Amino acid sequence: MIKNLFTKHDHRNIPGITKEQVMQAAGWYWRSRQFGITYTSPFSLRGGQFYSKLGLRQSVDVYAVDEGQNTGVDITLSAELTDEGAAVGVVGAILLLPITVAVGAVSYIEYENGAQRLMNEFWNYLYAFPKNPTPPSAPSSSPSWAQGQAQQPVVQFTAPPSSRSCPSCKLALDSDSKFCKHCGARV
Repeated sequence: MIKNLFTKHDHRNIPGITKEQVMQAAGWYWRSRQFGITYTSPFSLRGGQFYSKLGLRQSVDVYAVDEGQNTGVDITLSAELTDEGAAVGVVGAILLLPITVAVGAVSYIEYENGAQRLMNEFWNYLYAFPKNPTPPSAPSSSPSWAQGQAQQPVVQFTAPPSSRSCPSCKLALDSDSKFCKHCGARV
């Protein structure tokens, strides 16, 4: 059982940026926010993060398409309560219903505010990217609902000398890859 807490969707037509730049910026931005990224096509990616103590899974989907002279960018950000989180919620509801309801309402507002903040920061980063194509700095702190949880280290694997590696980021590639799963570069 997975319960969808919320889904936020936004689409913007952005001048002065290519689809390739959108994908590079999106990969850099969401990785800096501790999302694991998978490129699902040359111009789309899916990312996710999971907070085990809360049983919360957040996911993001980003798509880039040509829209005349500009690039259309579509983003969907959602949060789901997993089985683990639902079980904790049920036990809490049985034992402490009034407190659980109040805390749940506050947590939901925090999740939603955090998602809106992430999306706004992403749009600001994307609009500025053509003039300053550098990776974003990591956020100064984790969201309030994730306080006290250990951050998962970002592990990067480099390719052994005999296998293929990305010409851009030098990470290992699958034998049949046409694009790097890490940075999105064409191979």
